[in-house]
Amino acid sequence: MTASTTGLEGLRSYVDGDHLGGGDPLRVTDPATLSTVAEVPTAGVADFERAVLAARRAFDRGDWPGIPAAERAAVVLRFVAALEARREHLGETVVAETGALVASARGVQVDGALGQARDAVRIHASLPEEEHNPVPLDALVTGGRVATSVLTWEPLGVVSAIPAYNVPLFLALWKVVPALLAGNTVVLRPSPLAPLTVLALGAAAKEAGLPPGVLNVLVEQGDAGARLMTTDPRVDAVSFTGSTSVGSAIMEQAAPTLKRVLLELGGKSAGIYLPGAVDRAADGIATVMRAMAGQGCVLQTRVLVPQARKDEVLAQAAERVAALRLGDPRDPETDVGPVISAAQVTRCADHVAAARRHGGRVVTGGRPRPELGGHFFEPTVVDLPDTANPLAQEETFGPVVSVLGYRDVDHAVELANDTVYGLSGGVFGPTEEALAVARRIRAGTVLVNGGYFGAFASSGGWRRSGEWRERGREGIRAYQQAKHLTAVSH
Repeated sequence: MTASTTGLEGLRSYVDGDHLGGGDPLRVTDPATLSTVAEVPTAGVADFERAVLAARRAFDRGDWPGIPAAERAAVVLRFVAALEARREHLGETVVAETGALVASARGVQVDGALGQARDAVRIHASLPEEEHNPVPLDALVTGGRVATSVLTWEPLGVVSAIPAYNVPLFLALWKVVPALLAGNTVVLRPSPLAPLTVLALGAAAKEAGLPPGVLNVLVEQGDAGARLMTTDPRVDAVSFTGSTSVGSAIMEQAAPTLKRVLLELGGKSAGIYLPGAVDRAADGIATVMRAMAGQGCVLQTRVLVPQARKDEVLAQAAERVAALRLGDPRDPETDVGPVISAAQVTRCADHVAAARRHGGRVVTGGRPRPELGGHFFEPTVVDLPDTANPLAQEETFGPVVSVLGYRDVDHAVELANDTVYGLSGGVFGPTEEALAVARRIRAGTVLVNGGYFGAFASSGGWRRSGEWRERGREGIRAYQQAKHLTAVSH
């Protein structure tokens, strides 16, 4: 697939209501075949400067925040509809630039993302723009005069949005749609590893009639533009999804201007299988492999099972995972596709090697597979002796799952919480027992025997997994600030 056959017009950066002209080309590569998907012109630092200025001007003039919320919602729905008209081509592009399996790309990454964007409009409509403060009457009546105390919710201003590569449309829309609904203007910078799907947002914004400067989309080769987005005093907030190390750097860059920083960062999520659910562990491990080849921050890459049944689980997992077919994501028989880059293959290999050096045992997999023609790493299960092993502590972001044994439930909780992360987790077993365990897990989301994933439920990380939350009511309020208004009769 090339830029001319994607069906996505305007594969260029979009600033202040227009697509940019030429810039140094960025070559986007299919991770499954290493062929060129497209070459897109990149934006320079001057273009990012222009985008920030355009967003600032559009906000300060009231071009967007100054119109009624219902009118903003109507424009956002037109924006979503413009993306829905590109659904087929968006799905093809997700496969080509990320290596996602076709069914996942179309059903989850595109249809799911667009459906949740529409749901976000419903959530925003349900939230009051003004709320009376519950102040006691005798505190409001003084000297024969009556005071009124109201809390209003207002936009932050200019938002810098920086999503990761693994589910690009999802992550971009989780940031852009709530920010726009709240009345903010946005500068959006997709990952250079997977920019094509996100670039479609510029064309959709133009088609939907968003005022110039309200949404700007810029792709770059390096990170100079992203650094400007996190440091410029004209930017009021930064929303980032990615690694904890980069999130930490963004907090540092934003600190001098005290921007609001919204972060969804790394994870090393644990799945606890209670004695009554041990037979589900092997399927749970295979599910991690199939989900974007393990490239998901919320995936349960640490599996905890009773020590007495650990060997049994490892044998089942080895059989189940070894049967997974690794290969072309366009082949309906494929179970696991590629990782995004050669660097990610190396990371997987290095983490497995480190696990071995510290007492881990590879049960199945553990090798790069370059002969398949792309960035492939075998689905891998590693038997770990304890959580001191680096594979139990460091996020791999690939098809590598570790299995650890626990003595009893208290030990399982201790192992699950023995991490600097706190993004997600899962507990499997009889519902009442599993719920009791889930309440003890230190993470922003804990699934009990599965769970709901949608726009109406927020998610977010604790500790080094992030700040604030996305989706749900909290995901809208994250892009707003509270103002106290009080008035006295005279």
